[in-house]
Amino acid sequence: MEPLVQMQVTQFECGGFVIGLTFCHSICDGLGAAQFLNAVGELGRGLKQPGVAPVWHRDFFPPSDHQLESVTPLPMLPPPMPGYKLEHANIDISMDQINQLKQQFNESTGLNSSAFEIVAASFWSHRTKAINFEKNTEVKLVFFANCRQMLDPPLPKGFYGNCFFPVTITSSSDWVETASDVDVLKLVQEAKTKLAVEFGKFMEGDHMRNGEDPFAPLSYTTLFISEWGRLGFNQIDYGWGPPVHVVPIQGSSIIPTG
Repeated sequence: MEPLVQMQVTQFECGGFVIGLTFCHSICDGLGAAQFLNAVGELGRGLKQPGVAPVWHRDFFPPSDHQLESVTPLPMLPPPMPGYKLEHANIDISMDQINQLKQQFNESTGLNSSAFEIVAASFWSHRTKAINFEKNTEVKLVFFANCRQMLDPPLPKGFYGNCFFPVTITSSSDWVETASDVDVLKLVQEAKTKLAVEFGKFMEGDHMRNGEDPFAPLSYTTLFISEWGRLGFNQIDYGWGPPVHVVPIQGSSIIPTG
């Protein structure tokens, strides 16, 4: 049985330390994990109770009995991932580069953009060009979005379970390779505006009826991007101040790949 939480603390001779964490994703999502670690830090600093009380509230998801009527069989799983020996890498992108792309997008469209949108669109474009897929291959960009406020009523503060939904952008490899950064970014923003509608369809069980599983395993033609900057890990304080560096470890068990 998979442990709910595992933590390892390694102290260095300089006095610094690193905390490694793995958790059961069935219990909490990224926001929930950060909430848990912040609570550990608050209790470790002597607080009598966490600043945000944990809320279970798992009954928000509607019963699935009515969804099983007229179910369309889900498609076959995608082909297995190529057996490439992938290497873990850290790449720093300066804010000057991001701000330059933001300015370019604003001058072309009159619209604003976030750092995540800029990075996601740029990575998708460059990855597609680098792989050089066969002509007109269907490629996807996928990232998860928090849906706590999209429920009616919204989930209460302190809910630490899973409540996210994938934003999926689909296009042909030819288009992504030749499109400008501005056009790819516009496609990302358009997909985000449809999140509430797509999440509503999922809650109503449309995916069960039409055979489209938004959480299906991903193939090599899909770029999956996860944003960690706003989850709350950079605010955790065990008594020595916030962390100097936060990074996810390499591990396929937390990424929905085929």
